[in-house]
Amino acid sequence: MRLTFTACIRRVLLLVPLFLCTILLANDTQHGEKITLSEKAIPLKSVFKKITSQTGIKFVYSNRLIDDEQKVNVSVKDADLEEVMQQIFVGKKFELQRTSPKSVVLIVHEKVVSSIPTSAVTNDIAIIDVSGTVSDVAGEKLPGATVLVKGTNKATMTDGEGRFRLAGVLANARIMVSYTGYEAEEVKLQGQRELRVKLQRGENKLSEVVVAYGMSTQRSNTGAVTVVKGEQIQNLPNRSFDKSLQGLVPGLQITNGTGQPGGGVSSMVQRGISTGGDAFSGSTVRNPLIVIDGIPVTQDNFQNLIGVSNTPISNPLAQLNPSDIESITVLKDAAAIALYGSKSSNGVILVTTKKGKIGKTVIGIRSQLDMAVLPKRNLKNIPTQNQYLQMLFDSYRGANPTWSDNIIKNDLYNKFPYQVIGGDTVFYSTPDWGEVIYNNAAPTFSNEISVSGGNEKGNFYINLEYTKQDGIVRSTGYDRKSLRINFENKPIEWLTLGTKTSLSYNTQSYTNATEGENSYGLVQTISPLNPIRNSDGNYILYYPWGGTSTTGVLNPLATLEYNASKNTSYRGISKIYGQASFLKYFNFSSSLGIDFMLSEAMDKVDPRFRGGVANAATIVDKDRRRANVLTTNLLSAKFLVKNNHDINFLLGQEAQILSERTIGGEVKGDSTALPYYDQLTSPGYTATQLQGYKFRQTLLSWFGQVNYGFKRKIFFSASMRRDGSSRFGSGELWGTYWSLGGGYVMTEDILKSYAKYVSFLKLRGSVGVSGNSGAVDPSTKFDVLRQGLYVNRTSVVSSDVPGNPEIMWEKTLSWNVGLDARLFNDRLMFNIDVYGKSTKDLIYSINLPTISGFISVKDNIGDIKNRGIELSMAVDIIRQRNWRWNASASLSSNKNILVRSYVPFSSLIAGNLANEEGRNYNSFYLRQWVGVDPSDGKPLWVDSTGKSTSVYNNAKREFVGKPQPDGFGTLSSTLSYKEFEFSFQFYYQYGFQVLNEKMMTLVNDGATPYINQASYALDYWKKPGDISPNPRRLLNNKDGGRNASTRYLIDGDYIRLSNVALSYNFNPKFLNSIKLKMIKVFVQGNNLGIWTKLSDQDPDNVNIAGGLSSPYPNAKNYSIGVQANF
Repeated sequence: MRLTFTACIRRVLLLVPLFLCTILLANDTQHGEKITLSEKAIPLKSVFKKITSQTGIKFVYSNRLIDDEQKVNVSVKDADLEEVMQQIFVGKKFELQRTSPKSVVLIVHEKVVSSIPTSAVTNDIAIIDVSGTVSDVAGEKLPGATVLVKGTNKATMTDGEGRFRLAGVLANARIMVSYTGYEAEEVKLQGQRELRVKLQRGENKLSEVVVAYGMSTQRSNTGAVTVVKGEQIQNLPNRSFDKSLQGLVPGLQITNGTGQPGGGVSSMVQRGISTGGDAFSGSTVRNPLIVIDGIPVTQDNFQNLIGVSNTPISNPLAQLNPSDIESITVLKDAAAIALYGSKSSNGVILVTTKKGKIGKTVIGIRSQLDMAVLPKRNLKNIPTQNQYLQMLFDSYRGANPTWSDNIIKNDLYNKFPYQVIGGDTVFYSTPDWGEVIYNNAAPTFSNEISVSGGNEKGNFYINLEYTKQDGIVRSTGYDRKSLRINFENKPIEWLTLGTKTSLSYNTQSYTNATEGENSYGLVQTISPLNPIRNSDGNYILYYPWGGTSTTGVLNPLATLEYNASKNTSYRGISKIYGQASFLKYFNFSSSLGIDFMLSEAMDKVDPRFRGGVANAATIVDKDRRRANVLTTNLLSAKFLVKNNHDINFLLGQEAQILSERTIGGEVKGDSTALPYYDQLTSPGYTATQLQGYKFRQTLLSWFGQVNYGFKRKIFFSASMRRDGSSRFGSGELWGTYWSLGGGYVMTEDILKSYAKYVSFLKLRGSVGVSGNSGAVDPSTKFDVLRQGLYVNRTSVVSSDVPGNPEIMWEKTLSWNVGLDARLFNDRLMFNIDVYGKSTKDLIYSINLPTISGFISVKDNIGDIKNRGIELSMAVDIIRQRNWRWNASASLSSNKNILVRSYVPFSSLIAGNLANEEGRNYNSFYLRQWVGVDPSDGKPLWVDSTGKSTSVYNNAKREFVGKPQPDGFGTLSSTLSYKEFEFSFQFYYQYGFQVLNEKMMTLVNDGATPYINQASYALDYWKKPGDISPNPRRLLNNKDGGRNASTRYLIDGDYIRLSNVALSYNFNPKFLNSIKLKMIKVFVQGNNLGIWTKLSDQDPDNVNIAGGLSSPYPNAKNYSIGVQANF
């Protein structure tokens, strides 16, 4: 089947150029054939002949409708065919219907007696050049405003000084001027050659925001939304847009989790946790729903389920090119999200991709080089070889004070036989593991080319991109090849047809974790007595001692070179749609969308490692096929009653089918198979595991919405959705969700007289119910069976997790009150939102008693509540012709508690986390660390009586902190001078704790004595009376000091300098001289510095449970890039 699919992909790729050529050829009707004519009083048929001679286009028309003997005047230069016809048939409605690439049917709906008055035959039709400026009412120039000759493709944009120029314009033409956030202005030329256009602040098409199943305006929208423009994230050195959103959206907390190329985030939570899932996995259950061009897309991480060789997080969102994004709209409150029903309680993120703009075809190129560098903090605090040996000697003596130095040395020489130089009692010098494991600098090359354009009949956007990223850890990386095709056309006035399609091929290389370690984690833990190579230059593949495992450790550099770990995936997201307008007020649209992914994950442990561990030669392979098909049908209508009452409604129906099939196997062997074998059928290997699953789920939905506006100052909305999901049992198939919202624009009413100071002020509020069916797996209602062997090798079928057909939908009741304001001619803008969310029937994986025969079950365990506030502010400090300086800041704060529990407390303990009524959801539940007993050096904790105890199991577990922050936000500023722009951004989080699991290994008091330690471990108890932060060191210490407790719980507060950027936009005068539209060059730095109590790690690397072990580090990045439009 794999060969068949590969062959299909090749065929699709071969058809892509043909498809592109077809689109471009179709667009040539408006853009490809340029015509130059200058004729007076010439017969119309002669005009047609001259056009045919220049372009090859032949005309077909009826003499009953067109008198081709009539004389006309025409004067055009490099004009499109439609533009020529506009000049000939002034004031007439005509159609150009192309029946072939070089044949056009011309239809005029009113018979042409003469296109010009008789007197005009002897006079020129005035063709003039128009120039001018565009500014706001205060006189501030507006660079980048669009200036369009109405009814044609002729358009331009204002330069940095707000000026524009249009050549060859009819003297009686109409000019449309538009700018983001301002009312569009239409100007009648009437022969004017110089224009001074002033735009009023207000709603225009460019100020529209994407909302659920449609568009709204910032004025009329009653929901809480944040819009992020594509250009804000386009140049950031992230392969996926979700990572780039950190700090840009108030209320959306993003934790990166890993710096792995192509990796995902460990947590993306909006307005607090409002759903359950598992404590340690399934973080995507808590993520907002992500909808790309109307298609809900999968966020499930693709991980190997076979054996212990787990694929690191591979982010499906990295398969979408961020450069294709036009805007990202984050929906937050009930009024904004309720139309997505059972998928929306965590919020909704709507991604809209680019489309062509009206005007001539634009060719764009973009090239960027990112250079990743490992922060120095990740390699500091590693003891020297002498310090390491001193700790070992003290550990030996702590265990047995009678051991002499010679006894200890001989034991070390026996344990580290490779490390002794020629039998001498001298160890090799300390190897620099960091130097060989990490790349000094890891480049990422991103290159893309796009073609876009459009007119009043349609538009197109095509982008081809290739990105190659090397990781800061050797042998890791990510490659992406992507193609985006967006095409829309209006074949007739009332019908619109289109498609939005993205295809990508992705390859991810990562490090293998078979030995319970990873190569970058071993940099700090592997013994400095273990050299990288023998004296003959060959790798020492296996070390019996010096790792955290009792079975020894593999050479981490050799594993990177010899082993192979790779994800390969094909991803396609496509939508075809049509929209019809009828009866003046109504629109009906229908679409079919699909999100499909075919992936293969392969891990291989090279047979050359077989000498160290039995059956070490291992190959694990897993294939996954996933398809999500969605059909959507929408009926909408808009009415304006007596110019005061805006009424619109929406009725919709959706059907979704999600299917997935996965199969994988594991083989092991000790054979002398050649190292390049990497197939499950490779000779010398024996199958040890075979696993797989297959499921299909469906979702059927009906929904509706009504919006009402009164005099553009009072707005109401109401919506309802009913979802039926196959994930639930027969008694819980359907759920109902609703919302009510309202808005009051006070500047259109009671504050109208204060317009000089208050440009815009709107109060809004909402209440409603949403849900999250994603917290339930497709198999939750069934007993999951697995095949296994009993003690006597008898084949059995068992189940660890029982089914629960009675599980109910999670339902979240949320409310929101918000205020949006623009003051002092928009110099000061701020938004405030206060919200609350209460989730009933929270779904969670609870522990079951051992006597039950099961491990856990998913069930509704209680109610959870979130309360919070979001603040954002922006101010224009300087707003002058050449100088601009603005600053912005945001703060988001959330309080989360478990209000009610339906199950015993013992069922809600998961590792180091637990849940109890009245406490923060998933709080740390640990033993309290007291310190070290000065008399004997033993570790001390707090017992149930409040006294100190040196017995770990006698210590009492308590709630001691939480992994979710009290708040987070940003501080940023941008300074512009003429064509230069400089900006920076800080990001911060506060009020949370991190369980530093890595330090349980690096400061372990001798529990695993032969691994290296952190420098902090050097300060340990040595004799009675010592006051030390760390207990005594004993060989194979059993005191329990390295077990989980508040000893390793650290405040996670931090401030990061996340971005500094400098860019230059070339002067429009220079661009005009070289026939270019735009050139921008930029340099930037990302993750340049961090201030935190964690001395050698990044708190943004924590996992979903708040633990910090040995993740792939987040790198510093330095970038240089160029963008150009032709």
